[in-house]
Amino acid sequence: MGSKPSSTASVDSNSSKRKRLNTQSSHNNLQFERKTSRTNIKPSVPQFNTQQCEQLFQLYADPDLPETITPDGTKQFFEDLGLSIEDVLIFAIAWKMSTSTMGYITKQEWMSGMKELGTDSIEKLKAKRPEFDKVFQDTEQFKQMYRYTFNYVKNTDQKCMDTETAVILWTMLLGDRFPVVHEFASFIQEKAPVKVINRDQWNSFLDFVSTDLSSYDESSAWPVLFDEFVDWRREKGNGMSE
Repeated sequence: MGSKPSSTASVDSNSSKRKRLNTQSSHNNLQFERKTSRTNIKPSVPQFNTQQCEQLFQLYADPDLPETITPDGTKQFFEDLGLSIEDVLIFAIAWKMSTSTMGYITKQEWMSGMKELGTDSIEKLKAKRPEFDKVFQDTEQFKQMYRYTFNYVKNTDQKCMDTETAVILWTMLLGDRFPVVHEFASFIQEKAPVKVINRDQWNSFLDFVSTDLSSYDESSAWPVLFDEFVDWRREKGNGMSE
Protein backbone atom coordinates (compact mmCIF):
# COMPACT_ATOMS: atom_id res chain seq x y z
CA MET A 1 0.00 0.00 0.00
CA GLY A 2 1.20 3.50 -0.80
CA SER A 3 1.88 5.85 2.03
CA LYS A 4 -0.61 8.71 2.76
CA PRO A 5 0.55 12.28 2.29
CA SER A 6 1.54 13.83 5.58
CA SER A 7 -0.89 16.33 7.25
CA THR A 8 1.93 18.89 7.38
CA ALA A 9 2.36 18.84 3.61
CA SER A 10 -1.41 19.26 3.18
CA VAL A 11 -1.48 22.28 5.51
CA ASP A 12 1.47 23.86 3.72
CA SER A 13 -0.23 23.36 0.36
CA ASN A 14 -3.50 24.94 1.54
CA SER A 15 -1.61 27.80 3.13
CA SER A 16 0.20 28.53 -0.15
CA LYS A 17 -3.09 28.54 -2.07
CA ARG A 18 -4.60 30.97 0.42
CA LYS A 19 -1.59 33.28 0.12
CA ARG A 20 -1.86 33.26 -3.67
CA LEU A 21 -5.59 34.02 -3.48
CA ASN A 22 -5.04 36.83 -0.96
CA THR A 23 -2.25 38.33 -3.10
CA GLN A 24 -4.43 38.20 -6.21
CA SER A 25 -7.38 39.71 -4.32
CA SER A 26 -5.20 42.55 -2.98
CA HIS A 27 -3.91 43.22 -6.48
CA ASN A 28 -7.43 43.35 -7.88
CA ASN A 29 -8.58 45.67 -5.09
CA LEU A 30 -5.62 47.99 -5.73
CA GLN A 31 -6.47 48.15 -9.44
CA PHE A 32 -10.13 48.90 -8.63
CA GLU A 33 -9.14 51.67 -6.21
CA ARG A 34 -6.87 53.22 -8.84
CA LYS A 35 -9.63 53.11 -11.46
CA THR A 36 -12.15 54.55 -9.00
CA SER A 37 -9.70 57.28 -8.02
CA ARG A 38 -9.15 58.23 -11.65
CA THR A 39 -12.91 58.25 -12.27
CA ASN A 40 -13.58 60.55 -9.28
CA ILE A 41 -10.97 63.13 -10.21
CA LYS A 42 -12.76 66.46 -10.80
CA PRO A 43 -11.42 69.16 -13.09
CA SER A 44 -9.74 71.89 -11.12
CA VAL A 45 -11.67 75.14 -10.71
CA PRO A 46 -9.80 78.13 -12.16
CA GLN A 47 -8.25 80.09 -9.32
CA PHE A 48 -8.66 83.81 -8.78
CA ASN A 49 -5.73 85.49 -10.52
CA THR A 50 -4.67 88.47 -8.41
CA GLN A 51 -2.23 89.82 -10.99
CA GLN A 52 -4.77 89.61 -13.79
CA CYS A 53 -7.36 91.35 -11.62
CA GLU A 54 -4.92 94.17 -10.81
CA GLN A 55 -4.10 94.61 -14.47
CA LEU A 56 -7.80 94.90 -15.27
CA PHE A 57 -8.16 97.53 -12.55
CA GLN A 58 -5.34 99.58 -14.05
CA LEU A 59 -7.14 99.53 -17.38
CA TYR A 60 -9.92 101.65 -15.86
CA ALA A 61 -8.03 103.55 -13.13
CA ASP A 62 -7.56 107.29 -13.42
CA PRO A 63 -3.94 108.07 -14.45
CA ASP A 64 -3.91 110.94 -11.95
CA LEU A 65 -5.41 108.75 -9.20
CA PRO A 66 -3.90 105.29 -9.85
CA GLU A 67 -5.62 103.77 -6.79
CA THR A 68 -9.09 104.85 -7.93
CA ILE A 69 -11.44 104.32 -10.85
CA THR A 70 -13.24 107.64 -11.37
CA PRO A 71 -16.55 108.27 -13.22
CA ASP A 72 -15.09 108.04 -16.74
CA GLY A 73 -13.43 104.71 -15.95
CA THR A 74 -16.54 103.42 -14.17
CA LYS A 75 -18.66 104.31 -17.19
CA GLN A 76 -16.24 102.45 -19.47
CA PHE A 77 -16.21 99.47 -17.11
CA PHE A 78 -19.99 99.12 -17.25
CA GLU A 79 -20.02 99.66 -21.01
CA ASP A 80 -17.51 96.83 -21.40
CA LEU A 81 -20.00 94.69 -19.49
CA GLY A 82 -22.64 95.67 -22.01
CA LEU A 83 -24.44 98.03 -19.62
CA SER A 84 -25.26 101.72 -19.73
CA ILE A 85 -25.22 103.91 -16.63
CA GLU A 86 -29.04 103.95 -16.81
CA ASP A 87 -29.21 100.17 -16.38
CA VAL A 88 -30.42 99.10 -12.93
CA LEU A 89 -27.99 96.17 -12.97
CA ILE A 90 -25.17 98.57 -12.15
CA PHE A 91 -26.65 98.86 -8.64
CA ALA A 92 -26.64 95.08 -8.20
CA ILE A 93 -22.99 94.91 -9.31
CA ALA A 94 -22.01 97.81 -7.06
CA TRP A 95 -23.78 96.16 -4.13
CA LYS A 96 -22.13 92.80 -4.80
CA MET A 97 -18.72 94.50 -4.97
CA SER A 98 -19.46 96.62 -1.85
CA THR A 99 -18.39 99.86 -3.50
CA SER A 100 -19.16 102.87 -1.33
CA THR A 101 -19.54 105.82 -3.71
CA MET A 102 -21.42 105.96 -7.00
CA GLY A 103 -19.07 106.50 -9.95
CA TYR A 104 -15.94 105.56 -7.99
CA ILE A 105 -14.23 102.26 -7.25
CA THR A 106 -11.12 102.15 -5.08
CA LYS A 107 -8.48 99.50 -5.70
CA GLN A 108 -9.26 97.88 -2.36
CA GLU A 109 -12.97 97.71 -3.22
CA TRP A 110 -12.16 96.33 -6.66
CA MET A 111 -9.82 93.60 -5.45
CA SER A 112 -12.00 92.44 -2.55
CA GLY A 113 -15.21 92.69 -4.57
CA MET A 114 -13.86 90.81 -7.57
CA LYS A 115 -12.35 88.13 -5.34
CA GLU A 116 -15.66 87.72 -3.52
CA LEU A 117 -17.37 87.25 -6.88
CA GLY A 118 -14.62 84.88 -8.04
CA THR A 119 -13.96 87.00 -11.12
CA ASP A 120 -10.75 88.46 -12.51
CA SER A 121 -11.86 89.31 -16.04
CA ILE A 122 -14.68 91.00 -17.94
CA GLU A 123 -15.66 87.63 -19.41
CA LYS A 124 -16.12 86.08 -15.96
CA LEU A 125 -18.15 89.08 -14.81
CA LYS A 126 -20.42 88.78 -17.83
CA ALA A 127 -20.95 85.14 -16.92
CA LYS A 128 -22.27 86.34 -13.55
CA ARG A 129 -25.21 88.09 -15.22
CA PRO A 130 -27.78 85.56 -13.89
CA GLU A 131 -26.51 86.21 -10.35
CA PHE A 132 -26.96 89.97 -10.78
CA ASP A 133 -30.41 89.50 -12.32
CA LYS A 134 -31.43 87.36 -9.35
CA VAL A 135 -30.97 90.33 -7.02
CA PHE A 136 -34.12 91.84 -8.57
CA GLN A 137 -36.04 88.58 -8.27
CA ASP A 138 -35.15 87.68 -4.70
CA THR A 139 -37.12 89.78 -2.18
CA GLU A 140 -34.50 89.78 0.56
CA GLN A 141 -31.57 90.50 -1.75
CA PHE A 142 -33.49 93.30 -3.42
CA LYS A 143 -34.32 94.87 -0.07
CA GLN A 144 -30.68 94.78 1.00
CA MET A 145 -29.53 96.28 -2.29
CA TYR A 146 -32.22 98.97 -2.15
CA ARG A 147 -31.14 100.06 1.33
CA TYR A 148 -27.48 100.00 0.29
CA THR A 149 -28.27 102.38 -2.58
CA PHE A 150 -28.99 105.29 -0.19
CA ASN A 151 -25.37 105.61 0.97
CA TYR A 152 -24.03 104.62 -2.42
CA VAL A 153 -25.76 107.47 -4.27
CA LYS A 154 -26.01 110.38 -1.83
CA ASN A 155 -23.19 112.90 -1.52
CA THR A 156 -20.63 111.58 0.94
CA ASP A 157 -20.60 114.86 2.88
CA GLN A 158 -24.38 114.85 3.40
CA LYS A 159 -26.67 112.78 5.61
CA CYS A 160 -29.61 113.00 3.22
CA MET A 161 -30.30 112.59 -0.49
CA ASP A 162 -31.75 115.42 -2.56
CA THR A 163 -35.30 114.78 -3.74
CA GLU A 164 -34.44 114.99 -7.44
CA THR A 165 -31.97 112.14 -7.13
CA ALA A 166 -34.36 110.13 -4.96
CA VAL A 167 -37.18 110.45 -7.50
CA ILE A 168 -34.90 109.31 -10.34
CA LEU A 169 -33.76 106.29 -8.34
CA TRP A 170 -37.24 105.36 -7.15
CA THR A 171 -38.45 105.45 -10.73
CA MET A 172 -35.53 103.31 -11.91
CA LEU A 173 -35.62 100.74 -9.12
CA LEU A 174 -39.31 100.59 -8.25
CA GLY A 175 -41.33 102.20 -11.03
CA ASP A 176 -41.95 99.01 -12.99
CA ARG A 177 -42.99 97.09 -9.88
CA PHE A 178 -45.18 99.64 -8.18
CA PRO A 179 -47.14 102.12 -10.35
CA VAL A 180 -47.84 104.29 -7.31
CA VAL A 181 -44.18 105.34 -7.46
CA HIS A 182 -44.98 107.53 -10.46
CA GLU A 183 -47.77 109.22 -8.52
CA PHE A 184 -45.40 109.85 -5.64
CA ALA A 185 -42.89 111.38 -8.04
CA SER A 186 -45.61 113.72 -9.34
CA PHE A 187 -46.49 114.66 -5.75
CA ILE A 188 -42.86 115.52 -4.96
CA GLN A 189 -42.49 117.58 -8.13
CA GLU A 190 -45.82 119.38 -7.74
CA LYS A 191 -45.93 120.08 -4.01
CA ALA A 192 -42.19 120.09 -3.19
CA PRO A 193 -42.98 119.17 0.42
CA VAL A 194 -39.32 118.42 1.22
CA LYS A 195 -35.94 119.28 -0.23
CA VAL A 196 -34.16 116.11 0.86
CA ILE A 197 -34.99 112.49 1.66
CA ASN A 198 -33.54 111.08 4.87
CA ARG A 199 -32.55 107.48 5.52
CA ASP A 200 -35.75 106.59 7.37
CA GLN A 201 -37.90 107.90 4.51
CA TRP A 202 -35.78 106.04 1.97
CA ASN A 203 -35.84 102.72 3.82
CA SER A 204 -39.58 102.97 4.58
CA PHE A 205 -40.52 103.84 1.01
CA LEU A 206 -40.06 100.27 -0.26
CA ASP A 207 -42.54 98.96 2.31
CA PHE A 208 -44.86 101.92 1.72
CA VAL A 209 -45.27 101.46 -2.04
CA SER A 210 -45.84 97.72 -1.60
CA THR A 211 -48.63 98.39 0.91
CA ASP A 212 -52.30 98.31 0.02
CA LEU A 213 -53.07 102.02 0.24
CA SER A 214 -56.81 101.36 0.35
CA SER A 215 -56.28 100.43 4.01
CA TYR A 216 -53.62 103.02 4.75
CA ASP A 217 -53.49 103.86 8.45
CA GLU A 218 -52.21 107.36 9.16
CA SER A 219 -51.81 106.47 12.83
CA SER A 220 -49.14 103.93 11.90
CA ALA A 221 -45.49 104.86 12.21
CA TRP A 222 -45.08 106.04 8.62
CA PRO A 223 -43.00 109.16 7.91
CA VAL A 224 -45.17 112.32 7.80
CA LEU A 225 -44.20 112.74 4.14
CA PHE A 226 -46.17 109.62 3.27
CA ASP A 227 -49.25 110.90 5.14
CA GLU A 228 -49.06 114.08 3.10
CA PHE A 229 -48.88 112.07 -0.12
CA VAL A 230 -51.96 110.06 0.82
CA ASP A 231 -53.88 113.30 1.55
CA TRP A 232 -52.73 114.79 -1.76
CA ARG A 233 -53.80 111.65 -3.57
CA ARG A 234 -57.26 111.81 -2.04
CA GLU A 235 -57.60 115.45 -3.03
CA LYS A 236 -56.66 114.55 -6.58
CA GLY A 237 -59.61 112.16 -6.61
CA ASN A 238 -57.51 109.04 -7.12
CA GLY A 239 -59.21 107.29 -4.26
CA MET A 240 -57.30 104.74 -2.23
CA SER A 241 -57.62 101.72 -4.47
CA GLU A 242 -54.62 100.33 -6.33
